[in-house]
Amino acid sequence: MVTKVEIAQPGPSRLENGRGWFRQVQGVLEILDPEFDPVRQYDLGEHISSFAVSPDLSCVVVGGQDHIRLVDEHGNVLWSVQHAPWGTGYSYSGSCEFSADGKTIWATVPETELDSDEEDGLWEDDEVAAASSGGWSAPEGWGDQWWVMDATSGRIIGRKWLGCEATGSATLRHPDQVHMGLSVGEGQDGSRIYWGSLDEGSLHVATTGDVSRALADVHPDGSAYLTLPRDSDGLTIHDFSSRAVIAHRPNGEFLESGEWPLHARYLDGETVLLETVDGKWNCARHLVFDARSLEYLGEVTYPTGISCSAFHSVHAGTWATGDASGLYQWRLDV
Repeated sequence: MVTKVEIAQPGPSRLENGRGWFRQVQGVLEILDPEFDPVRQYDLGEHISSFAVSPDLSCVVVGGQDHIRLVDEHGNVLWSVQHAPWGTGYSYSGSCEFSADGKTIWATVPETELDSDEEDGLWEDDEVAAASSGGWSAPEGWGDQWWVMDATSGRIIGRKWLGCEATGSATLRHPDQVHMGLSVGEGQDGSRIYWGSLDEGSLHVATTGDVSRALADVHPDGSAYLTLPRDSDGLTIHDFSSRAVIAHRPNGEFLESGEWPLHARYLDGETVLLETVDGKWNCARHLVFDARSLEYLGEVTYPTGISCSAFHSVHAGTWATGDASGLYQWRLDV
């Protein structure tokens, strides 16, 4: 154990940029510094699909039922852009994230028509280039859309079809500060992975016909990414440039009966921490793997009286777990 801090419930989650923590209570988002002291708070409002904090903590982008808006620390809405409402079809929830420099916002929305539909290049070209199963190419031309927006004005810079209808999704920044990863869950229909980038103002999005894996994390140096299975396929590491599988660990080699992998993150460039759950969605174990080969290194053993719980890691070699008595920060001792 590195530190223990007594905090009010519910416990906070780590900001992706590693500069602090956040906690959401009844529509209010509270930002905490690395020592858990309050920094500022934002009123998110009701019917929130997603939100993301800017890299400098100065504002929050909020994905609502039928709009995306930018809110500053004083509660002022700096801009708002409408889209088709979530939940009218099979699209139920989206995700949003700032680029690493804070200049753009990447957000998913249900199928939405704009005045510029005939002119923005969203249609025929993407349908022709749609991905065949197993090959990376443009998504099919239907379903939800991925928008890239100017963070200052809310202007839509680019948008592409995703060829799916999301139950939920998560957006991850790539360390190269160019690419964004998107993991989309479709409920019983599976899960999909997308990579997007802006090239001289043009948005490029690639995926495959595979609906069996979810994007878990990106290696700190950006050379690889980690995926989790929707079924019994196991933990996998992919080369980022080629998307090829470079390491694979079948579920049967590390899971016990009635257990399955739920959450995985790189602790640092050398190790991966995996959370497993039981049939009642309780955290069962935390397992450690080599970050290059997926060699199984062992199970985390916590001190007496501390149970396994959902963890947070920002690639600094430590992770945090929480329970009713506080938040604990850990470092591996092997």
